[in-house]
Amino acid sequence: MTDQAANWYKELIRAQIRERNKVRGGFLDDTMTRGDGHAGRIKFPVVGGEILIYKLSGAIQKVKTSSPSLSMVETVAEDYEGAAWMRVQDWRKQGPSEQSAVGKEMQKAIRFKRDTIKIDAMNAFATDGSTLPDAPTTVDTIGDGSTIIDLIDVIEARTAIMGTGTDEDLFFPIPEAWMDQLEMYKEFSNMDYIGDKELPFARMSNVRKRTFRGVHMFTLPDKYFYLGTGAFGTGTGNRPFDTAAYLDTFMWTREAMGAEMEWNQEDMSITMHPEMEGTPMLGKVGLAGAAVGVLPEGIKRMRFRAQLRASRPA
Repeated sequence: MTDQAANWYKELIRAQIRERNKVRGGFLDDTMTRGDGHAGRIKFPVVGGEILIYKLSGAIQKVKTSSPSLSMVETVAEDYEGAAWMRVQDWRKQGPSEQSAVGKEMQKAIRFKRDTIKIDAMNAFATDGSTLPDAPTTVDTIGDGSTIIDLIDVIEARTAIMGTGTDEDLFFPIPEAWMDQLEMYKEFSNMDYIGDKELPFARMSNVRKRTFRGVHMFTLPDKYFYLGTGAFGTGTGNRPFDTAAYLDTFMWTREAMGAEMEWNQEDMSITMHPEMEGTPMLGKVGLAGAAVGVLPEGIKRMRFRAQLRASRPA
């Protein structure tokens, strides 16, 4: 048997977290296409092939029909949960700031998971490719990891994606040091962000963002770059990355990736457990969702050397 925690405790946390923590985490929300879901299965329709447009001859004859292909990319939502015990002896001693910190950390954790679901889906798509019947079925990788990022690399990826005829915005999250490197170029440092101002990352003051030739580039914390041989955690001492190795990140259009969160509980629920010694409280957050690659031509894996500081271009 469990009892709900005192309302004053829950509401105190919720009120402060919504105000103080509303711009934390969830950086990649709304950068991917939402799907149609039912009973945990999420589907994304894809139309391929060509539609033939023909000149009318004036004769009464059968029409020349086209046969576009309709495929369905499907994935299954998975459930995730975060939980933390709090002893009654502890929360009775806590002030508002300490109580807020508990909820804040739980909220940050579930928002980070919501982002990594999308990152893992892009990595799986770049590794395994597409199951669609029409070409292309593979994701290109720009760079081999031996060089630092350059504006020419950004232009190459942008041109390849835009050349497919997409009319969608392009998103490209990068580490802080990569942004420093690109800002060594005057034509880039003079750019402003001109994308959707309502996107989560666009509303965050701690995110540096620029729009270069239609590509919305923005920084994420180092822990988001956990892919590649020089990934977060491989550096020595307090250094996050191994600068002799590389990082992987991605550039994509909204239509190229699908993501759907069927439910998302950021506000920590708290229950008291009198059946346990001391009647501790259990705080929980959770979500159910999934992400999947849809159009391989609309995403590029960007692989360049990890950096901790910028280098002036020659």
